[in-house]
Amino acid sequence: MSRALSKRLITVGIVVGLVACIPVGGWFCLTYQPSYYRDMVRSGGSRDQLEVRAKRFVAQSLQLRNDICNEPMWEAVFSDEEVNAWLAEDLVMHFADQLPPEVHDPRVLFDLDRVTLAFRLERGGVDSVITVVARPRIPEGNTVELTLEKIRAGILPVPADRVLDRITEIGQRHGVDVVWRKQEGYPVVQLRYTPNLNRDDVQLEDVEIRAGQIRLAGRSDRTKGAFQRPRLPSRKILQSTFPTRRNFQFVRPVPLESSSMLQRRTSPTS
Repeated sequence: MSRALSKRLITVGIVVGLVACIPVGGWFCLTYQPSYYRDMVRSGGSRDQLEVRAKRFVAQSLQLRNDICNEPMWEAVFSDEEVNAWLAEDLVMHFADQLPPEVHDPRVLFDLDRVTLAFRLERGGVDSVITVVARPRIPEGNTVELTLEKIRAGILPVPADRVLDRITEIGQRHGVDVVWRKQEGYPVVQLRYTPNLNRDDVQLEDVEIRAGQIRLAGRSDRTKGAFQRPRLPSRKILQSTFPTRRNFQFVRPVPLESSSMLQRRTSPTS
């Protein structure tokens, strides 16, 4: 075999090997799970701890709504542990129909000035972890602006328009106006909630992201007459918040003695 033919065979073998490795490498890149996401899903605590944290999140949410309805200024602080416990417990048990069927195990991580959202996405036989890192701010009342610093499937970057089109669709369905633009090379999403164009009595004014916590603050102007009376929480929320009913034995009360019987008992014997 000539030296030239040997070189050609080696070159062909290298090319064939690279072509075969590209799909395998792409599959590994798509199915890669970040270590922090694995820790949040697998190490969320015992079942009892998850239930306690989830109930705390529900109680704080109800308190926030009560403050919005009754106080001129309001604020609330939630930890990512409480939010993730609610996502792992109540979302799966009571609100699973609110998630697309291909989305599983959503989790959030609060870091300094940044929010990380991660979830599993099963599509086309590939189970990938989608990661979105956003930096939020409030440019004006009831408007949240998210600078999307990272969007990945596994370790591969995802074009922003593929995610933003989905965000726009979901936002319009829930009465949220979604507008996005590019700023300094990053996509910036602006979400404005306008349930009624003539109503501005409730204003979200500040979102602060701390290490492991998110703080929401705003004001409520009850003098404008548009304030709604607080609604009772749904039965699903009540069931997840309060302990299960136990069986108690009912003891029939002993009837009081009549006055004639008392006189007969206390009168002296003849």
